Amino acid sequence: MDIITSLDNSSVKEARSLNDKKYRRNLGEFLIEGKKLVKEAIQKDLNITKLFVDSSKAAELENIIVSSPAPVLFCLPNVLKSISDTITNQGIIAVSELPSVGLYTYKQPCRLLVLDRISDPGNMGTIIRTALAVGFNEILTIDCVDPYSPKVVRASSGGVFTAQIYPFTEGEVIELVKKYNISLLVSDMLGESIYNSDVYTNYALVIGNEGRGVSANLKNSGKLLSLPMKVGTESLNAGVSASVLMYLLEGKNI
Repeated sequence: MDIITSLDNSSVKEARSLNDKKYRRNLGEFLIEGKKLVKEAIQKDLNITKLFVDSSKAAELENIIVSSPAPVLFCLPNVLKSISDTITNQGIIAVSELPSVGLYTYKQPCRLLVLDRISDPGNMGTIIRTALAVGFNEILTIDCVDPYSPKVVRASSGGVFTAQIYPFTEGEVIELVKKYNISLLVSDMLGESIYNSDVYTNYALVIGNEGRGVSANLKNSGKLLSLPMKVGTESLNAGVSASVLMYLLEGKNI
């Protein structure tokens, strides 16, 4: 077994760079860390290009190693740690090509999720994971945290492997909903209670930034919906709000 011992190994340095959004975009790859996620990525036939394994954990990871479609690079623990985004890694990290999504194509029934400047990786991952569970497979993102950052990949529990995620601008979202007569439903504390709202066939649900909420332009282009809460309580965070709203809108159709 050949073992990488140097932090300056070219494959290690390239993998380490994928913790940075700029290099993920330039190289067209992202990191998948941990036994469960790597195993799932292999099962879902992602285009994995390299598999880094802590040589001291090779025996316990044998089942994943033998199923790898990509070259396996064994490393000393400190070398793998230099790639890892976690405090305590599980001894295995895959490098995969970014999923190819293409351009968004409108189709009916339309159930879109629009994320407006979501900045917290945990919220982003939670929203993606819940969206898939409820049936919102197509997600439009406006200046959000990178969905393929290591933290989002983990928080989504691999949801980014199958979600259809399209980068949009605010203007493109407004143009899209007008062109196809899509109801734009905007999450906002001052909106009408979702329990008093109409039933929508074709719609896009908008979830806003954790601190600033949804942009004024999107608010002015849609209908404001809120989750009723007891007086004096704080607003729910973006991940929780999005999850509850998605289930109230589509849970009966699961």
